[in-house]
Amino acid sequence: MYLLVNQVIWYLGGGPGQDTYVNLPDELTILCPLRTNAMIKRRDFLAKTMLLGAAGLTLPVPRIYGATMAPYEGRLLVVIQADGGWDVTSFCDPKVNQTGEMEITHWSRTAEPRTAGNITYAPFANNADFFDKYFERMLVINGVDAQTNAHSTGVLHNFSGRNAEGFPTLTAMFAAHNAPDQPLSYVNFGGFAATANLIRFSRLGDANILRSILEPEKESSDRFDRSTSDMTRIREYRRTRLARLMSNSNLNRLKSNLEAYDSALESKSALVNFVEFVPTEEEALEDEQINAETSSDLKRQVQMTLAAFQAGVASAADLFVGGYDTHNAHDALHEPLFSHLTESIELLWNKAGEAGFADRLTLVIGSDFGRTPFYNADDGKDHWPISSFIVMEQNAPWGNRVAGETDEGHNAYSINPTTLRRDDSNGTIIYPKHVHKALRRHLGLENTIVDADFQFVNTEDFAFFS
Repeated sequence: MYLLVNQVIWYLGGGPGQDTYVNLPDELTILCPLRTNAMIKRRDFLAKTMLLGAAGLTLPVPRIYGATMAPYEGRLLVVIQADGGWDVTSFCDPKVNQTGEMEITHWSRTAEPRTAGNITYAPFANNADFFDKYFERMLVINGVDAQTNAHSTGVLHNFSGRNAEGFPTLTAMFAAHNAPDQPLSYVNFGGFAATANLIRFSRLGDANILRSILEPEKESSDRFDRSTSDMTRIREYRRTRLARLMSNSNLNRLKSNLEAYDSALESKSALVNFVEFVPTEEEALEDEQINAETSSDLKRQVQMTLAAFQAGVASAADLFVGGYDTHNAHDALHEPLFSHLTESIELLWNKAGEAGFADRLTLVIGSDFGRTPFYNADDGKDHWPISSFIVMEQNAPWGNRVAGETDEGHNAYSINPTTLRRDDSNGTIIYPKHVHKALRRHLGLENTIVDADFQFVNTEDFAFFS
């Protein structure tokens, strides 16, 4: 296990049941005031750092990055993972019932698909409000074949572009390319988060705990808080210890990491200033009960992501909402899920606009796969490999566009990569790799160092963004 403390990753070592002892950094005196000779049992230390984990400061990748003094002001990326397999026939690839076939959508008993600009959508949930408002900044890619009905492979394929392990998320690549030195460059709130060691991800959970960690001197009832005088002594001891270590000629390889540790603690560092943007306990949005089976903190994820973007400490984020695996009572469960999703997307765009960086933001929305073009005996829908992606940007020249096509039974047609139209003779089925390859090019990642080891060889170039 690795722990990030003020921009340095500390290896805790050991395995299950092992009493590995570890040296602690000086700042962790606030966690372990009774330690002896700077040593503590690994299992005791992990118990004491549960609050740090809740605040999102535990990291899985053993790579160290320095804190940067200047806030990040470049492009921003958000990927929303709608976990479980969403039903796009009731969203962005609407299907109506066909005579002699099993019913594909209940809503089409009494209604027809609607259009917003060039985009056709289902009259279901709050879809009309969403598509009518945002169609001009939206690219819908239908008929994407995940080639699986298994959740693990579907998630892996759709969010890395490859149906075998080893490729990173688009967000990891984006953060590693654009802001590798920012303290929280890649934020992940759950779901798929492979980094391929390009960068580490951070999880931002409880805003109140995060504030208490970033402001240890602030008076509150939190047991880890320390007075101003306590923190002054801790910092003075740290500076003395750092100076001693930096003078040691045997530590040349570690000096850059020590300098990163020191810079992250300075009052002007981006991480320290992040506290100004973290919502207070009163401002933090509550979890919502979406339907009988699912609660969600997606809107709070949006809130925390926007705070990290506004502070300039992050460049990319994976947002996560579950509940789409609706094997029973499909419509009753899916309808509020879609409404919650589109409301959260609207919150993201509205608040990004108010903060002044909506024009820097790219939003990608996807899922494991789709759902069967018929209902089962429990009025649910099971797994189906064909799904969709939605990509959004403000003032996008490629907006108001649909690429890809499926038939009445939600089977994917072959598509010409250049014209983006059905082409049974010379086209190809759209796979996640096509979407990812095009997104990498659009986001400036193609043929960069982060792309070098993860290229899609012999893969067609789709002109999604041309």
